[in-house]
Amino acid sequence: MDFSGKTIGFGFTGSHCTHAEVLPQVERLVSSKARVIPVLSHTVATADSRFGTAKEWVERIEEITKEKPLTTIQETEPFGPSQLLDCYVIAPCTGNTLARLANAITDGPVLMAAKAQLRNHKP
Repeated sequence: MDFSGKTIGFGFTGSHCTHAEVLPQVERLVSSKARVIPVLSHTVATADSRFGTAKEWVERIEEITKEKPLTTIQETEPFGPSQLLDCYVIAPCTGNTLARLANAITDGPVLMAAKAQLRNHKP
């Protein structure tokens, strides 16, 4: 599949045990010529776990995407008005993130990027 010219936002949330399963999907998008913009929840960007340190995950994501991960609400809010993304993926998507998304709570960068992207949805 060829994703040339497509920009995909990729939101990572704190399900640390599944990050190793998600990264190959990001690699597939990049190898299919998509530009992948990583968006990290506060937990992914700062919390160490038995699955690796936050620094290691951030460096690995940056290495794969060749993009600086976005980690603040202020960095992701412009996705909507600027129409930067063709698609936005949240993976892994924790139950906490899904519940907040369902209730329109945008208290972090991953959720703000989703809200901002919805501005571009044309029914």
